[in-house]
Amino acid sequence: MIQAFALVVAQAAATPSPAQIFARAQRAWLARTIPPYESFAVACEKTFLAPHCAAGDRVEFTVRASDGRTYAQTLPAGPTPPKVLLRGGYITGPADTPLGFYRVLPNGQSPPPSPPPNFAPDPLETIATVTSSAHVYDIRLAGQESIDGRTCYHLVLRPLTAPDRYPLRELWVDASSFEIVQLTYERPYDAEHTRASVRYRFAPIGKDRVWAIVHIEADAAIHQLFSTKTERVDDDLSDISFPSSAPDWYFEP
Repeated sequence: MIQAFALVVAQAAATPSPAQIFARAQRAWLARTIPPYESFAVACEKTFLAPHCAAGDRVEFTVRASDGRTYAQTLPAGPTPPKVLLRGGYITGPADTPLGFYRVLPNGQSPPPSPPPNFAPDPLETIATVTSSAHVYDIRLAGQESIDGRTCYHLVLRPLTAPDRYPLRELWVDASSFEIVQLTYERPYDAEHTRASVRYRFAPIGKDRVWAIVHIEADAAIHQLFSTKTERVDDDLSDISFPSSAPDWYFEP
């Protein structure tokens, strides 16, 4: 009985506090590699470019990390040649959610002085805000869960102030490396009082094991005069790669 009690006490002592887990996740996040470019594909029908795609097309995005400018072209399902859909613009994801990827820019570069609404001055501030001081959130450890074979601490966060500025709601943090494996955030959507809930899952990709978004889920309940319409998407990003270079004309608006 005494030994069992001692084991429970030892296990409790070995588990970091929620604030400690959060702080270590911040440090791991800031240390992530930032490639100059990222390329990935997603079903076109689940993006804002859907009106410009044929049924079954996928769209390939190439994002320049220095400023977030993006090039997109179709990956047609049939014999139709690829079509350029976006050159030098900025991208949104499911339910009009921002697709930022990295917390800091390479070589200390500054982001654009007037980024569009879907691209925050800090590319990841909108979707994660994991760099916010812990005191802006009430942080609770909900337990441990397994995600893609990784044992993770599941943190639940409640903003103490300014929920739109601090949108992070949940974090799943690898219990050994303290890398963020999954996060959930909440943000305003189109209509007044309408909010979107978004979940991103990350995984290390390629020989350099660069952490990148691999799965996106988004829900938005749109309140209309006599009804509520729910928009939902759930999709994997595929063909993720990190090109060492890309043509400059890709990113000229």
